Amino acid sequence: MKQLFILGDSVMKGIIYRSGAGMHSYTLCDDGTFGPLTERGISVINRSRMGATVRYCGDRLDRLLPDTSDGRFAVLFEYGGNDSDHDWRAVSECPEGEHRPVTGPEEFVAVYKRNIERAREAGAAVALTNLVPIDPDLYFKHIVRGNSADSILSWLGNVGMLYRFHEYYNGLVERVATESGCPLIDIRSPFLLSHDYRSLISDDGIHPSEKGHRLIRETLAENAGSMFFGLGEGSAIA
Repeated sequence: MKQLFILGDSVMKGIIYRSGAGMHSYTLCDDGTFGPLTERGISVINRSRMGATVRYCGDRLDRLLPDTSDGRFAVLFEYGGNDSDHDWRAVSECPEGEHRPVTGPEEFVAVYKRNIERAREAGAAVALTNLVPIDPDLYFKHIVRGNSADSILSWLGNVGMLYRFHEYYNGLVERVATESGCPLIDIRSPFLLSHDYRSLISDDGIHPSEKGHRLIRETLAENAGSMFFGLGEGSAIA
């Protein structure tokens, strides 16, 4: 059985956000498994972590990768959402200031490429996913809780800037995949093309809903062969 190591953030971890009656919580979706992949004979080891960035991955990559030398495993990276985020409390307190994302664009690209090369040196086939799109209206409502909505909006210019900046980092992910020669698993398009998009996103506007996570896992299974590209004879997966 082939092994797939998934290294990502809360999206791949399976986190959903629940709200209602004054309660707000992050929990794992009810179906926390990758059944569609295991049905194709793939053993999934999910080492994703909520809040993870490419730097977090790079600092711990030796521990996140398997202790094996047979080269019969793949690594699927999913990063960028947290890297593109900002310190919204700082923005709220000083909207006139300069505020950088958690990981600047140049560092994001450079560190992501280093992580890919290190995984390949360990014998892995490497693939990337792009980013699940956010809902800017829901996300704005989420980040202004306990902050000044007027100040954050003043810095953004308009709520749509949240979507555009996140989309910019999605472009960086796709650039990294192209320049590193990695298969890109497109989990973004199924969300964008859905006429029932809101049902795929949690109330915070950034985490998939239960239905959204099922869509991601089905999409990964449909592209399972791409993840193991380059492992040699017998690597193809139906």
